[in-house]
Amino acid sequence: MKKRRFFKWGVIIFLILLCVGCRGETQEVKEQDREELVLWSYYETKAQREGLNAWIEKFNASQEKYEVSWEYIPMSEFIKELSMVVSESSLPDLILVDNPDMYSLVTTGLLEDLTDRLEGRISKEDYYDEVWTAVEYEGAVYGVPFCCNNTAIIYNKEILAEAGIEPPETWEEFRKAAKVLSVDEVDGHYGFIMSAAMGEQGAFQFMPWLLSTGATGENLSDPRAREAFSLINGLVKENSIPNDCMNWSQTDITKIFIDGRAAMMENGPWALPELEKSGIDYGICSFPVHTSQGVVVGGESLAVLKGKNADGAVEFIDFYRQEEVMKEISSIMGNVSPVRSVAEKFAEENFKYRVFVEQMEYAVSRKSIKDWKNVCKVLSDSLYQLFGGNQPIEEIWQNYIAGISEN
Repeated sequence: MKKRRFFKWGVIIFLILLCVGCRGETQEVKEQDREELVLWSYYETKAQREGLNAWIEKFNASQEKYEVSWEYIPMSEFIKELSMVVSESSLPDLILVDNPDMYSLVTTGLLEDLTDRLEGRISKEDYYDEVWTAVEYEGAVYGVPFCCNNTAIIYNKEILAEAGIEPPETWEEFRKAAKVLSVDEVDGHYGFIMSAAMGEQGAFQFMPWLLSTGATGENLSDPRAREAFSLINGLVKENSIPNDCMNWSQTDITKIFIDGRAAMMENGPWALPELEKSGIDYGICSFPVHTSQGVVVGGESLAVLKGKNADGAVEFIDFYRQEEVMKEISSIMGNVSPVRSVAEKFAEENFKYRVFVEQMEYAVSRKSIKDWKNVCKVLSDSLYQLFGGNQPIEEIWQNYIAGISEN
């Protein structure tokens, strides 16, 4: 009797295991049947990676046709990696690319024309004008804006309050505040920090100061632009800003600010997730006004590589364009939505983003600056001279003019 009962339960267990095995095999086949899509991105902060992962996981769970994954490519190597890939099979399907790089990728024939696929799905009137310009060339659309941003002054409320300093609104107020807030004692802090690192980040942070003088993207050799050089040079000479800024990325200065080693910093909304986690009491004020208010648009666009899975890529893009998805991913990453209405609603719900959203209304696109890549290099060289050497300000200015003149 016991043997029969044992045999009976053995058969039942065997059948259960068989069913589970079949289910697992079916699931495996099901996943293998999905079309794989690969996204390249240079996003490196924890918040950016978490946002990408959340977006991809939500999309993969929302349908059964496509399976998206992403790969990290350093920003400094991004365009080179795309141009060096020999076989089409090695290329990703999609890229998250810095807005100024879109033009060179279009002209080299790497990007898919999405005009017909996006017709009826998307309206460019919904987007900030200066953001949409990055994806449209000669009437054709080669991508969709993913996010936008700009920089403002982020300040430590406690340090400013102790010094009796109000958030600066003008250059003069800013200069005075940076000097007063610089404390040289042990465990002291600088009045102000910014990223002056070589490359895109340093140039991006220096450009608003130039535009604040009244110079424009079309006339960067305007004599008034010299005032921006004098401002930064004065901050360095007065020890209101450290020479080490030339070695610090935007991520670095966020950490330094959180550590209490700076009273103010120039940074963008991407810094807010880390600031919130730190618990530091901070405030944000608009970029200080001089002759005018200078703000530059940053951000990325989503583009599809020619010859890759454009249909699947557009489905993935469409999923992100849902308002609730866009707001959620923006919140995780610290982005401003490129869709004006979504950005404004997000700022109402997340007050800390208000300044960045307001500044989008008059921000300048880097695409409007002729040969931005060369300008970027010239600005980087100028910052290196301002922070790294003892050259007279007039010599630095003349070197800048010579570099811009080659543009």
